[in-house]
Amino acid sequence: MPSQTQASVSVLKTVVLCLVSFILLLGSAAVAEPGPVQEVLTTEIFQLQLPVFHDEALAGTDMEKLFKNLPTLPGPNWPMADAEGWNALKGTDGSFELNKPDSGAAVQYLVFYAESDRWQKATLSINCALPMVINLGDEKITLGEKDDDGLRTADLKLPIGKHRVAIRILLDSASEEAADFSLSIEAAEDAQLFASTDPSHSVTIQTILEAPRVGRVAVSPDGRFTVLKLSEFRDGTTRENWLEIRRTKDLKVERYLRGMGSPSSVSWYPGTGKETALTWETSHDDRSTVWLFNLESGETRAVLEHVADLGSWQWAPDGASIIYEIQRSPDEDKRKVKHVAHPADRQSWWRDRSHLMQAFPAGGLERQLTAGPLDAGGWEISPDSKSLIFFTSENDWTNRPFRISKLWMMDLATLTVKELLNDPWIGGAHFSPDGKTLCLTGSPSAFDGMGRNLPDGVQANDYGGQVYLMDLDDLKPRPISIDFIPDVGWTKWSVADGKIYTRCTDTQYNNIYRYDPKKDRWEKVETGVESTDQISIPDEGHLAVARGTSATHPNTVQVIDLKKNSVKKTFDPGEAQYDGESIVFGKVETWAADLPNGEKLDGMVYYPADFDPAKKYPLIVYYYGGTSPITRDFGGRYPKNVWAGQGYVVYVPNPSGATGYGQKMAARHVNDWGIITAGEVIDGTRAFLAAHDFAMADRVGCMGASYGGFLTEYIITQTDLFAAAISHAGISSISSYWGEGMWGYAYGTRALANSYPWKDRELYVEQSSLFHADKINTPLLLVHGDSDINVPVGESDQLFTALKILGREVEYVQIQGQDHHILNHEQRIVWNDTILAFFARHLKDRAGWWDELYPEPEDYR
Repeated sequence: MPSQTQASVSVLKTVVLCLVSFILLLGSAAVAEPGPVQEVLTTEIFQLQLPVFHDEALAGTDMEKLFKNLPTLPGPNWPMADAEGWNALKGTDGSFELNKPDSGAAVQYLVFYAESDRWQKATLSINCALPMVINLGDEKITLGEKDDDGLRTADLKLPIGKHRVAIRILLDSASEEAADFSLSIEAAEDAQLFASTDPSHSVTIQTILEAPRVGRVAVSPDGRFTVLKLSEFRDGTTRENWLEIRRTKDLKVERYLRGMGSPSSVSWYPGTGKETALTWETSHDDRSTVWLFNLESGETRAVLEHVADLGSWQWAPDGASIIYEIQRSPDEDKRKVKHVAHPADRQSWWRDRSHLMQAFPAGGLERQLTAGPLDAGGWEISPDSKSLIFFTSENDWTNRPFRISKLWMMDLATLTVKELLNDPWIGGAHFSPDGKTLCLTGSPSAFDGMGRNLPDGVQANDYGGQVYLMDLDDLKPRPISIDFIPDVGWTKWSVADGKIYTRCTDTQYNNIYRYDPKKDRWEKVETGVESTDQISIPDEGHLAVARGTSATHPNTVQVIDLKKNSVKKTFDPGEAQYDGESIVFGKVETWAADLPNGEKLDGMVYYPADFDPAKKYPLIVYYYGGTSPITRDFGGRYPKNVWAGQGYVVYVPNPSGATGYGQKMAARHVNDWGIITAGEVIDGTRAFLAAHDFAMADRVGCMGASYGGFLTEYIITQTDLFAAAISHAGISSISSYWGEGMWGYAYGTRALANSYPWKDRELYVEQSSLFHADKINTPLLLVHGDSDINVPVGESDQLFTALKILGREVEYVQIQGQDHHILNHEQRIVWNDTILAFFARHLKDRAGWWDELYPEPEDYR
């Protein structure tokens, strides 16, 4: 049995840090209406004392090196008072006596919360001669040299909100330095700084990006198990993925699969009454392997090994074979030239093609199913594993939407094919459980407008989703959603109950609905969240699993009892980050504006967590891009909760043209380009200001992205209502976007249906902000990924140039190496800060944050 000293040394060298004595230092409690403070002095600490390790336990240990490698803060990221054994200890004017052990050494963690009313550069002053490490959040802070009074200082750059400052101090009995400690913080000029014993704080962009989240759920065919694919940023920069297999009925963990790299295409081996096995794909050195993991035996074996250029794959329902895609690319022209065949050929990947293969793992055999110059896409295997349906698409540049799309069925015994339909407005097909009928998804214009629910002469918004059924014996389609208001997206025909499940955009919500073919009836499925991202339905049983978010609640998983249509169980992977760190949210409520034409404009409002209707707040107005409404999902690329946490009220109208409100409203998107939508945003904002005294009419900002960025730029040519405007990846000239953007002409087949620059000058010129740049008086921030192939960066370039020549107030920030969406973790944080700093500058008269992010250059003009 090891001695007490040997055991102590072992424990000391672990990250568990059993040597550490913890002290939680918190500021004095803030009063309800605190006044400005220039110097903050703490008067109370909470401590938790653990055993001290003595000299014999530290023999041969480099204590200072160990001390420097300790974590920023062990335990909870935002420690709470009166929890987990913390005890109060009084101090005087920020001074505390730290007790050295009689022998050996100890470490003390000191934590306090500093809350700032704006971005500021505060000054932290510490008087302590002992070794210490200081962190502001996860950023290390370096103290300067001692002054004549023994003080060491450091700058704390604090955006608006609450911040955690963690200090760890080495207390070594051998040190001759006194164990005295004091600190204070001096606020910047005209800024306010408060100390608080309350760790509750608004959500930050870092938490949204880094908290664990579920990216996929899949229920086993027999319904007994569910696999979750989860991910999180372990070190703040690298996302780690892992799998958890849980019992469906109670979501208790059965298996935990981590350290597998980055598993993708996670699904279950098909069928019931067979082995319960999970399957997934991993990649290494540009080759992919498909694995099969037997849940009962724990055996993992490769069923498709080291495949180069592997695309999507799927098990046949009988489990005997895998059908998969092999990608191929043409040889490069050694002359370093490219003869562009047509507009789509400008895309670097357009000439890439794929063919389908079928592998039989049991016998090691495989065969090629398709070949030729066209891809076989959107494919699905029949329930009896005897047939395969797939789409082919080729260009038709003289007819909208500039392509021919055909659906084929292949007999897998003979490899003969049969054409089932030819319609460019159909994009998805799924077998019924008996294999006799197809569920087809497409736009209202499919089948010569069979899905339209509009007056004659009104062009449908072909981004709207409709559902059709087509029996394979007669190939006659029939619409089933023509009078259904929500916009249909993903579909799944359930083997278990024979109903068609769909994920729908439903005004402000993303809901699951199911259609009963026998009763010709739609029904909403209750998932317990406001925005359902996915639902997985078993082949047997009545327990489905969904994942989704709500406006004030992050990613969760729900077990749904499909018979009772109710939520049975919920799992929250981010509970420790959100609940454990005392993150608080303001309310989110629906608010509809009364428009001058008598219509209602649907919308929602995000409030700060500490909202007080007696106070005044600046207002941010944010609206949709593309043609999809803003829904009540959490986080996302434009996190309204983060904006509200910065002290803004956020008003989100969903103007005409948005899908999910019925075909009539969606159709207004076509060839409108601001005529209706801009007026509704302006009128909705004025109505909001008139109805809410707390909103400051002279402190209103507007923001949109992509089509929403276009709308921002167009709106500020029509009104001076807004004190600041932000356009991310906005379109300033419809004609240049239409011709130059890689997707411009394709988006135009729907949003500019049958309108072209040579015959619709009024639309292409008069609705473009570039040609009305002289009417823009609102300070404008243009933000654009410099590698955007959807909306070319030139759309921001040209408006920026025009406004500079006109002498208007404009800022322009390019996000280097990013496309239409800003996906890089670190750049997303800078992008978010840029948006908030610009609004703080113009809606709060606080330019410090912006000046820190983008200081005036000293080396050039």
